[in-house]
Amino acid sequence: MRRRVLLRAGLALALLGGLVAAPAAAAGPDEVIVTVPGPREGGASGDGTIVDAQLRWGLNAETGGGAFAGGCNFLSAGVAGDAGGARVWNEGDGLYRSEDGRVRIEKPTADGGWTTASWATKCLDANGSAVSVASTASTSGNQVVIDGGTGARRDGSVEILWSGSFTVVFYGGMTYWSVTDPRLTLDASGTGQLVGTASGYGTSMDDMTTWNPIAPQTIVLADIRAADLSAAGGFVVTPQYLGVLSVGSGQIARSGSNEAHWGAFPQSFLDFHRLTGQQGYWLTTGGVRDAAKPASPLTVSYSSSAPILTPVPAPAGASAAGTPDNPLRRAPAALAAAAPLSQMLPVSTPLTTQPQAAGLVPEARQTLSALVLPLLGSAAALGAAIIAVLSMMRAFPWQRRSTPV
Repeated sequence: MRRRVLLRAGLALALLGGLVAAPAAAAGPDEVIVTVPGPREGGASGDGTIVDAQLRWGLNAETGGGAFAGGCNFLSAGVAGDAGGARVWNEGDGLYRSEDGRVRIEKPTADGGWTTASWATKCLDANGSAVSVASTASTSGNQVVIDGGTGARRDGSVEILWSGSFTVVFYGGMTYWSVTDPRLTLDASGTGQLVGTASGYGTSMDDMTTWNPIAPQTIVLADIRAADLSAAGGFVVTPQYLGVLSVGSGQIARSGSNEAHWGAFPQSFLDFHRLTGQQGYWLTTGGVRDAAKPASPLTVSYSSSAPILTPVPAPAGASAAGTPDNPLRRAPAALAAAAPLSQMLPVSTPLTTQPQAAGLVPEARQTLSALVLPLLGSAAALGAAIIAVLSMMRAFPWQRRSTPV
């Protein structure tokens, strides 16, 4: 018996990309009813259109940490205007914004929630205390949140584009850069990248009058591996940093002392910061703030109206497994005979020296004090005099004649 397959009008539209499938009718004895589901939207599992996704990310703990000058590092919504030079921002400048369109900056609260940041709270942790440069566990935990992402899920892969900008501000405004229109692309295995258009200004601690606009360029903000895309509402993933090797960026070698936090942000990210002067803040350099540099978890929700649970960074002093801590170093009471040079430096001496084309802000200076130079000159003169006397006495081995036998 020949069986007939009936494709009703609604089903045909679904096959052609329509959004609604026709309801199935009762099947006759010789009929097979085929039901074709239409694309799904929002946070539904499976393939479908994404119309209002949310991106949430704090980059790393250093982006909300204390700074050696300018108070702290922080995030601002939108592309910050031209400050006219490397200087600390003032509230009246109008450079800082907590919200800009569909972009906002949020901070964790003491009760485990989130609140919109402000100029007054940008340098405070969840407990309301000022962040401290003395500990890498001290951070405001601020994150950029961008709603309205559009894209699709196809065959397990994900692609989402957000429209909007945010600015990463270090040293209270002495150095800053911006990201515009981030785009996430992940394959079915959860591997891919978050890219964006970066811009900003380049400066140098050696010449703070240097202020060079940087042309916008596309960079990789985050390399992502094995993100779990199986959940209906979204996912949380920590971008690659730990164990990542950079090239030509001043990264120190991996060792037992830095194994827990050794790594780097993506190479194009570091190459861009060769222009801003911030390169040393995004990889392991051997400095006292290295433990605050690894990438923070990144959260993507397929619907901003139903965001998934976001981990809240633990405030300084709180007990949290895996929270890096690097307290202020104190000079030891006594030094061993073979003590390393780092123990003989003053507590305030920067331990990071980051060579790069544009000066890092701040750089570790290697200048000699006014006392050292005269001492070196005197030592050289004394050495030359000793060599002259020994030469007149013919005391050098090559000046001695062998005695005839």
